[in-house]
Amino acid sequence: MTRLLVTSALPYANGPIHFGHLVGAYLPADIFARYHRLIGSDVLFVCGTDEHGVPITVNAEKEGVGYQEYVDRWHEEIRGFLTRFGVEFDVFGQTSRPDPHHRLSLEFFLRLLHNRRIAPREVKQFYCATCDRFLSDRYVEGTCYSCGAERARGDECRQCPTLIDPLKLIDPYCVTCRSTPETRSVTQWELLLEGYPKRVGGAPDDLPGGKSLQEWFDRFATRENLKPNVYSTVVTKLVEQEKPRARPITRNLRWGIPLSALPDGAVPGLTPEEAAEKVLYVWFDAPIGYCSNTILWAREQGDEARWREYWIRPDDAPGDVRLVHFLGKDNIPFHCIIFPAMLAWQETDAAGIESVEKALGGVLGPGVGERYVLPENVPANEFYNLEGRKFSTSDRWYIDPDEFCEQFDPDVLRFTLVRTMPESADTEFTWREFQARTNELADAFGNFASRVLKFAEKYFDNRVPAGGAKDLLDPAPVDEHVAGLGAAIDGYRLRTALDHFVDIARLGNKFFDEQQPWKSRKDDLEACGAAIRACIRLLPVLAGAAWPFIPRTAERLWEMLGLEGRPTWPGSTDAAALLPEGHLLGEAGVLVPKISDDVVAAEVEKLHRRAAEGA
Repeated sequence: MTRLLVTSALPYANGPIHFGHLVGAYLPADIFARYHRLIGSDVLFVCGTDEHGVPITVNAEKEGVGYQEYVDRWHEEIRGFLTRFGVEFDVFGQTSRPDPHHRLSLEFFLRLLHNRRIAPREVKQFYCATCDRFLSDRYVEGTCYSCGAERARGDECRQCPTLIDPLKLIDPYCVTCRSTPETRSVTQWELLLEGYPKRVGGAPDDLPGGKSLQEWFDRFATRENLKPNVYSTVVTKLVEQEKPRARPITRNLRWGIPLSALPDGAVPGLTPEEAAEKVLYVWFDAPIGYCSNTILWAREQGDEARWREYWIRPDDAPGDVRLVHFLGKDNIPFHCIIFPAMLAWQETDAAGIESVEKALGGVLGPGVGERYVLPENVPANEFYNLEGRKFSTSDRWYIDPDEFCEQFDPDVLRFTLVRTMPESADTEFTWREFQARTNELADAFGNFASRVLKFAEKYFDNRVPAGGAKDLLDPAPVDEHVAGLGAAIDGYRLRTALDHFVDIARLGNKFFDEQQPWKSRKDDLEACGAAIRACIRLLPVLAGAAWPFIPRTAERLWEMLGLEGRPTWPGSTDAAALLPEGHLLGEAGVLVPKISDDVVAAEVEKLHRRAAEGA
């Protein structure tokens, strides 16, 4: 059986996340993982918080709390937010853990060093004299020299896919104190990306990992279901136009994975005094969190070696693991160029393994003749806005999740987010759209379940009716939609998949209306019973189809049907076995309440009032 390794971009433990983050990286991955669990795939859904870097040190110091205390708090806040909206990870770890995350990140560093993929270089770097510190790329901003957008960060532009050289920013400033930084010379270690990849079909180099990396890139770039935004960013922009270049992977910072944890001499040319000031750059260690959190999961299962089943393969092994990264478009360059290179260049020889063992006391990653799994796909979404503007907690332009969940079912938000998901272009959440989508779900899905179950409760003693030669509902169009739903999810087209779910519900409503059981119960009770039985047996199909999207609502419907456990993957041929004639149903209820105009108007007014009060 093919294993499926699903990841969502690690949220940064420096503040709350919002609905834009949810729709970008976490909800799509959760839907994908839930679907594959339903069909019996071996799925591991991995995430955790990204917990290093200057933003965390600055804000923790402002609050007067320790760095670890600060990230622990945001870790739990973010975990709680995602859990509230039904995102179920197999593991949700932390990159501040010395073991296994720090340990594995240092191993990545040493392997790259041995393979001549990183090297020291004296570089010019911004230094803020006011703050008395070197500025990491994300703590310098300015105007993008490529597209002219303001507030471009020192590592990437929010408006275009340029991998920013911070020293080229126009009118740069320190984001902490707003002063103009100076440039100073400092030695940093860099990941050497020059020459990779040259083009699709380019010749691999002769260093470890080069062949497997180029072969992967050729497959990845020509994959049929690769999203256009990923292709255009990676192939057209980064490879053909800009060319990948060296990226620093160390910084002189106060919080991170310290190079001083390595024994003296492990890094040639690095003195103990320099090592005491250097940490691994946060962008370098963050994606390694996918691997280290898998180790954490395996330990929790009582068998640490299990992590290798998902990440480590012999060089000649078939592709029996599918690694899929879900993220927003701002993370495309890192997950399609830099992290695959970091993974592929972990392949090494016996001397490399020996150097890791000597420095760290053992090896976690691939041995000689082994490799890391590389991503099959990176289905990145575009940006998601709120009522015509970007989500912003600092500008108080956001929706409070606690207030939201007090009034609305989180599942109806999931439904709306999928309906408006920014799969190919930026989209937005509006309260009017939320109302329309909630009422659509209530009319198509909730109404069908309610009218069928209440009819059975009233006229058939709350049991699946007997009578009639067979179920009257044609299974062919239902099965066609079920198949289309699964294919669309597996092809990362979640809006299309949701269309199939809604269409199944509409088929049920149409059939109910055509059969007119409210009439036949008076003169042909057997025909009425056959019609209601057919409708009831469509409901477990709908519950299974709904579970990836609106899991708690699907589970409530499952209970209303008098079934135990959770919904199963829908199939019209299974329904008769699940719900035989005479089966006692559960208590019918309202699955999806509608939302009125006055409720929506109040929410719009609240949003604008909050923003005005914070101005």
